[in-house]
Amino acid sequence: MRVFPLLLILAILLAGLAVLLAGYVEQKESGIKIVDQAGREVEIGKVERIVSLWPEATRVLFALGVKDKIVGLDSYSKTCPILTRAFPEIKNITDVGSPLRGTLSVEKLAQLKPDIIFMRTDDPELADKLQESLGVPVVCVRMHPPPERKVSFDMITIIGKCVGKEKRAEEIKNYLERKLSEITSVTSKIPDSERPKVYQAFAFDLLKTIGYFDVIELAGGKNVAESGSKEQPWYTVSLEDLLHWNPDIIILHGFGRFMPEDILNDPNWQQIKAVKEGKVYRLTLGWAGWDPAGFVINVMQNAKAFHPDRFTFDIEKESNDIFKFVYGVDSLYTKLKNDYKLSVLDI
Repeated sequence: MRVFPLLLILAILLAGLAVLLAGYVEQKESGIKIVDQAGREVEIGKVERIVSLWPEATRVLFALGVKDKIVGLDSYSKTCPILTRAFPEIKNITDVGSPLRGTLSVEKLAQLKPDIIFMRTDDPELADKLQESLGVPVVCVRMHPPPERKVSFDMITIIGKCVGKEKRAEEIKNYLERKLSEITSVTSKIPDSERPKVYQAFAFDLLKTIGYFDVIELAGGKNVAESGSKEQPWYTVSLEDLLHWNPDIIILHGFGRFMPEDILNDPNWQQIKAVKEGKVYRLTLGWAGWDPAGFVINVMQNAKAFHPDRFTFDIEKESNDIFKFVYGVDSLYTKLKNDYKLSVLDI
């Protein structure tokens, strides 16, 4: 008479153990290993709480539709002109400081209990330290990953895999690559003799420029300040340098403080060809890294400014469509154009 109850209890215990084991196996199977763009192998489990310390990654996360899982952001992500207009609710996400500014709060990071942290490829040592001290996987990504520093949308695929949005990630990546190819298929055939000389000014200093800038090359221009090094950051030049280079076109940072009139009306710049011909444009640019959609739009803007005879597309319409596909937000480019008084190239 006692055998049956014992067998029943044993069966229940075995069933319970089977459920536990099934859960364990499922959890193990849900974990993945990836090699990030800093060459680090990272093991990732279930992701429900995300912290991003790099605006490029933040933009991809919003594009992938996982904003509700983001519990912490770096300071630059929270002030990105594109993100703050596309997703005003970003202001409610905890600011954990910035590795770029040296204000990162590890204490805040720990309190948020993230399942994964994203940061840029330039700080692999910090990534290792955070991963070790917090026991949280840290994934390094960048749109211009080392060592080549060529533009790549592969980080979208990596982030999508980490957060379980592989399909959407591939849709965005393929779409942006196709859009960029529509431009470069034309500009790649433009001979050097027909490429205008271009000067790209910094947001807050007209006599500061960048030594390597693939946007100009992809758009069919020549960077007058080309340093030959893809590691060259923004650096200071002189007005004499500008007069010597004598650029055909000057591009101002769309999120900076200068307007075309600041140069066109400055007597010190009057001998420069771009100023003489009124070819000074204020166009969107990066903000602590690149927005993947914004990068394509910036190449498109520059291509239209450099070669208006070769490109007849409507910048505003095309840009609104790109932002809509990536972020699901209507008329985002129009809002940026109005808020920042961007140059109108559709004439």
